Amino acid sequence: MDHYGKHFIAVIGGSVAGSEAAFILAEKGYRVVVFDQKKLPYGKIEDGLPCWHIGLRNKEEAAIDQRLAHENVRFVPGFTLGKDATVHELLNEWGFSVVIIAIGAWHDRKIAVDGIEKYYNNGVVKQNDLVYWFNHKHEPGYNGPQYKVINNTAIVGGGLASLDMVKIVMIELVQAALAARKGITVDIFTLEKKGIAATLEEHNISLEELGVEPCTLIYRRDAEDMPLYPRKKQTPEGIAQARKVSKKLLDNYLAKYMFKFIPRSVAKAIIEEDNTFKGMTFQRVDIVDGKLVERAGDTFDFRTGLLISSIGSLPKETPGLPIDGNMLRTYGEFGCRVEGFDNVFAVGNVATGRGNILESRKHGRMVTDRIIDEHLEPGQADPMADKYAELFRTIESDVDRKIGSIEETLTHSPVHSDEEITFILQKTKELQQRVGYDGHYLKWVEQHRPPRLEDMPAGQK
Repeated sequence: MDHYGKHFIAVIGGSVAGSEAAFILAEKGYRVVVFDQKKLPYGKIEDGLPCWHIGLRNKEEAAIDQRLAHENVRFVPGFTLGKDATVHELLNEWGFSVVIIAIGAWHDRKIAVDGIEKYYNNGVVKQNDLVYWFNHKHEPGYNGPQYKVINNTAIVGGGLASLDMVKIVMIELVQAALAARKGITVDIFTLEKKGIAATLEEHNISLEELGVEPCTLIYRRDAEDMPLYPRKKQTPEGIAQARKVSKKLLDNYLAKYMFKFIPRSVAKAIIEEDNTFKGMTFQRVDIVDGKLVERAGDTFDFRTGLLISSIGSLPKETPGLPIDGNMLRTYGEFGCRVEGFDNVFAVGNVATGRGNILESRKHGRMVTDRIIDEHLEPGQADPMADKYAELFRTIESDVDRKIGSIEETLTHSPVHSDEEITFILQKTKELQQRVGYDGHYLKWVEQHRPPRLEDMPAGQK
């Protein structure tokens, strides 16, 4: 066995960042164990990327499969960090040379309103839960969260993920109403690509005729302030360009998906009657020198039976890991060593503090005016797939940049004895057997890949 083969590295999380780190190290001859909390390693590509991105999802999952099928990579599904083992245990008891944290960000940021937790899944729905339901509710035997989208839904947020929430709500409402009131079947893929306005125009039907009340996106700043277009330069010209394009992007979405928008409004208090969620009171604000300033006495009530929280995601707090606010505390040249450890590293969203898969440390420079002009006019294709794809490439590039620090640590770490290697192999095999995994990665993922909505009969899409 060569020098490289004497090192075992643990990677926690098998999606874009984790699989990239595992593959690079495996190609260099290191042995890698990839632990993932779910049966499949795809993370938000499977559970957080709206299911209408069929081609992108399939391409990215195939790339992950190619990496994790490497002969030097050992996959362990159904592993929960902090429950099945802590980082300290993986290092000091299991004997891994290095642990790489790539768990992403799955914990929804909380709206700063007293008592909101009381109404989670009872009037208030978190973004991550809603997308998971939307992506998987068609599956036979689905036993996850159940939601019913209703008229006049409120969505609190203002990023690209919030626009995905808008699309989900409007697609669900219009699809159901077309079928129930007009006997017209339109699948979600058509509604998303063509848009609500063009679909209704094609059938000469209005939202009013369908009995559909649009959802409303409520944002704390102006449309120009939305993080929809990256600022290429922090200059007056660069900022002005980003603001202009963000406004145009939102205007095109408003026209295409027929929702409403309320700017400069911050959630202030829950409206409840008889212990039932009835909506939210919002505080109107002004923007002074870039800061939000409340307009004294200027509030309004938005009464609704459903409010979707879409203000970002955070890494889940994990015992033994120093999470500070919305990211792991790190140090070092590339900001990837986890504080308190010499041989624990963080890659991907857990290290950047960007909870949305549309964001990373190098957010963007992939959206151009040409894409906006040519592809986001009402009735045209949505360029979000290109943005997601560019983001995944950015994450991979960031991982590649950090591997140097990780490999430097490995070169100064003592190699494993044969007994230590045998111990790691036995411990991981026990975890694999617990969930029925026989070590054949590609066979496993094919057996557990959920049925795809696009493959269902037309009436079920």
